[in-house]
Amino acid sequence: MTLLFLSLILFSVTIGIHCVAKFEVTSVSDSSLVIKMVEAGNVTNFDITVQIFDLSKQRLFRRTQLDHVKNDQLLSFDGLKPDTWFAVRIEYRLNFAEDVVDNGLRMTKQEMVIKTKKTSRDDPKKIEQMVAFIDDLFVTKDNIYIGVGSVFKEIKKISTVIVPELRCSKGVLSPVSQQVIQHASFHFDLSKLPKEDRKCSTICVFPYLRILTENAVTETFRAKEWCGSAEEARHLLTNRSPKMSLVSYFIILILSVILFH
Repeated sequence: MTLLFLSLILFSVTIGIHCVAKFEVTSVSDSSLVIKMVEAGNVTNFDITVQIFDLSKQRLFRRTQLDHVKNDQLLSFDGLKPDTWFAVRIEYRLNFAEDVVDNGLRMTKQEMVIKTKKTSRDDPKKIEQMVAFIDDLFVTKDNIYIGVGSVFKEIKKISTVIVPELRCSKGVLSPVSQQVIQHASFHFDLSKLPKEDRKCSTICVFPYLRILTENAVTETFRAKEWCGSAEEARHLLTNRSPKMSLVSYFIILILSVILFH
């Protein structure tokens, strides 16, 4: 794992501890993106700079700066291309009702990756944000193996790096991160845990996109993570791979019940 990605993870954890105000996508059409601030608490307003990158062209598409925006205001960005992935970097300064917060905690940032709809008839409330997906799964008594793919695996100027986790009752297993070429494989070795503590509830994959822009600058974005049980991972896998045999299905189902309950 590179120092850059370690820094990004530590930054994300720090933001989660000190600042709960963040943005979420409320709708995406074939030409627009709408976001709003949530969990704002006693935030009265904020100053914001939004950079939107067109991932099909690997270039900055738009930069918008706004000051003293009310915390309940919807922010709409129009003129986007249909059926296109965009990376969004939001840098914002929080202003509070009572001026008692350290200035260092006012400034923060957030990133998101979204895909616009193909047509204006598509439901704008169904948000497509998942760039990484589990495409392989094998479970034994002491091991869980997963494979992860990326929607960007065919694009040379976009690299997807996956940081995996398996959350267990007494800790977290974290194999070394990998870049997705065609596929990335991860092994969670439960034998590293005490036998009485091998109750593992959640698999997570955290995707980071590293983009080489048209002016030869590297930009890094954190995309939406996927977290779920082995059974949920199996369900996603069978939806993508309908030819999975019934035997494989029941083996995964039985072992996931043993390990995750």
